[in-house]
Amino acid sequence: MKIKIVITGIGNRSLPNQPESSNWDGWVEQIHKSNHFELVAVHDTSEESLKKIVDRGYLKQENTFKDFSQMLSKTECEAIIISNPAEFHYETINKALNDNLNILVEKPLVTNLSHGIELINQIKKKSSTVLVAQNWRTKDVGQILRKYIQNGRLGKVGQIFFRYIRNRENPNYPDYIFDEEYPLLYAMGIHHIDFFRYILNDEIVSVSASSFKPPWSMYSSDTGINLFMKTSSKIIINYMGTISSLNNAILQESLIIDAELGTIVNDSNWSEPPIYLISKRSDEKESILINNSNNKVKNQYDKSDKEILNNFFHVIRNKQEPICDAEDALKSISVLEACRESLETNHIVNINT
Repeated sequence: MKIKIVITGIGNRSLPNQPESSNWDGWVEQIHKSNHFELVAVHDTSEESLKKIVDRGYLKQENTFKDFSQMLSKTECEAIIISNPAEFHYETINKALNDNLNILVEKPLVTNLSHGIELINQIKKKSSTVLVAQNWRTKDVGQILRKYIQNGRLGKVGQIFFRYIRNRENPNYPDYIFDEEYPLLYAMGIHHIDFFRYILNDEIVSVSASSFKPPWSMYSSDTGINLFMKTSSKIIINYMGTISSLNNAILQESLIIDAELGTIVNDSNWSEPPIYLISKRSDEKESILINNSNNKVKNQYDKSDKEILNNFFHVIRNKQEPICDAEDALKSISVLEACRESLETNHIVNINT
């Protein structure tokens, strides 16, 4: 029997405004295609968003709600996807836990470490499953790099270099976007930090950070960051990124993993193939994963979201190991908060894992 599920937050991640050009199908369509879930209601504060889901034939108007508590009280359901702005995650997760719902929440789990710790303590008292959609883990690049590193194909990893350059200076974005503090850190840094933890199966234990912003930026906060991080096994991670580049030509992400037996290289926009291995003392690139039609950006997002949704079902029904539960996600939040502390104090910050 399908699990009855609701969604709060019918923004672009749940239901793309322009599906034909979107990088993903979105949670609504993923559920529509799923053999495991039935979408029974949605909540959003925007009438336009609610109208969109009715106009596209996914739900009737009586199954759409502007009031979150009203949706929960009037709808029989077992699970929820939380896809509203991150600042509301703590409050929304609390309400869902009080209704004993199983929860899949978009990253980040919360924006405040102390709130995260409170939630973990509450989750431990409940029988609810709480998972976090960290989809850089379930794309092919994350899966393959984790296997290569964990099975010893590269020997000991020594250092990682990661560059992220993006043009997010878009005047058509909602005003609140430009008022977010350290937007790169919370919008994309959470993906990348969690990705490092996942592929290395290691914890980041210290960080030194600095930030910057070019004069043309529309953001109130700094939009670029430099991070120097160390893991518990003494791997060095050099991270540099900005969302204020005016370039629209070069690929956004550049990843280099240097290890004893070779170097892994991946240049992409959204963590898609190809991946190359350059063996020790070789000048030849060996393709680990080629960039074919199945590995395009949209296919990678949709594959990743489908795997996360299937995992959510099997954790609820069959006690499958979670891809990323709340406790695991909180470790990435603790690194994020340490980065922020370092940015604000100009000091190295040690992280208690």
